[in-house]
Amino acid sequence: MYTLSSIAGAKLAHNNPGLTDLSDKYRPQKIGEHFSELYDNEWTEAVHQLTGGRDEEMAIQMIRDVLKFVANKTKCWADKQYKNLQEALFQRDLRDSEAGRFITTYKKISELQKEVAVLSISNAKKWLKENEEFVSKYKDVLLHCEPFIDRSIEVCWMMQIQDPPMYLQFDSTKNIDKSLFRLFTKNGRSLDFVVWPALLLHENGPLVQKGVVQPMKENSSKKEAS
Repeated sequence: MYTLSSIAGAKLAHNNPGLTDLSDKYRPQKIGEHFSELYDNEWTEAVHQLTGGRDEEMAIQMIRDVLKFVANKTKCWADKQYKNLQEALFQRDLRDSEAGRFITTYKKISELQKEVAVLSISNAKKWLKENEEFVSKYKDVLLHCEPFIDRSIEVCWMMQIQDPPMYLQFDSTKNIDKSLFRLFTKNGRSLDFVVWPALLLHENGPLVQKGVVQPMKENSSKKEAS
């Protein structure tokens, strides 16, 4: 039986990233840590593996584009799973009150997605590696950097099943926003290219992890003048 307090609690928790369950291993803070580790570990090794046959900038941008592809695909798959669960639960709870359906279809779906996350991630890895566009476009990354791809899928899937989903900011303004991005190997104010995206709690939300950008190199005369 649903009480007024349980209904109010469900409404408050739904789509509210400010409320954190500290027992949840998929909570945003933990995902932020995993995202940072992905950059420090698998990304570093992937760049090392790819720079044998191409320059570093090309390798970095290819790996960034792979992460963007993975993020977009996992979003599509997680959204589809959400809708399927929503339809199934709505049919099951059709006789419940409006408040009961709210709790079931909005509070429970995220919990169910987290409960089946291991299986979902396994399926996502299989689907991606059978995706013709991905295989043809990033065959070198798939051949040499599979640990990076696998870990990216794991972390991106965990981002997508948050309520609301976490967001990767791949774009930067020409004048680098240092509140969102840190510098890579050069000093400068103007963007050359994005190395690694910033992670936000949700789209247009607060920062969880800074991204990394490579600025255009400033000449010494400009530095002295400034």
